[in-house]
Amino acid sequence: MNTQKPDGAKSERLFIAVRLPKELQEGLARECRSLSEKMEFAKWVHPEDLHITLQFLGDTPVSDIPALLQALKEKAALFAPFQLAVGAIGTFGVPAAPRVLWAGISGQLDKLNQLQQTVISATLPLGFIPENREYKPHVTLARKYRGNSSFHAEKLDALRFSSLLEASSPPVKGWTVDSIVVYATRMHAIPMYEMIEKITFC
Repeated sequence: MNTQKPDGAKSERLFIAVRLPKELQEGLARECRSLSEKMEFAKWVHPEDLHITLQFLGDTPVSDIPALLQALKEKAALFAPFQLAVGAIGTFGVPAAPRVLWAGISGQLDKLNQLQQTVISATLPLGFIPENREYKPHVTLARKYRGNSSFHAEKLDALRFSSLLEASSPPVKGWTVDSIVVYATRMHAIPMYEMIEKITFC
């Protein structure tokens, strides 16, 4: 476990997520390269940074990280693996100039929501306050639309990732979620997220 930034700082900017399998990251990256020729966004997410956020924790003292990991391990021990897949894509923000392009999630969403609530139940006693908004699981693909003309949501209607998943080798129609990951943000690094700990369900 790496619990210090390279500059010796005494805190880490953390979040908890579901990591996508490598084959799916690569498949989405191929699709994003194609989409980038049609949709002008300022930044496309690096393949290794593709994930489903469960909870953003923010700046966390390094001294608090062991207790955080222990609490998450205790809760993860109660969870069984479940199935997810990616589907159609959409946007957040002003329709004409969206701030985020994302891939939707399908599969056992009830289990994913339970996992997100379980994570919150582990972190809340440690002083981490959850966001006061509805949880909408997704995979961020790109940020900040920069096209010369308004963005048209109709372009998204027919876009779905099932074809690229079928074409991957081996085919990835979905995947089994059997762990959560604690990430630290490394601003300006590529990729930008470093895995602090992977916590597998028991």
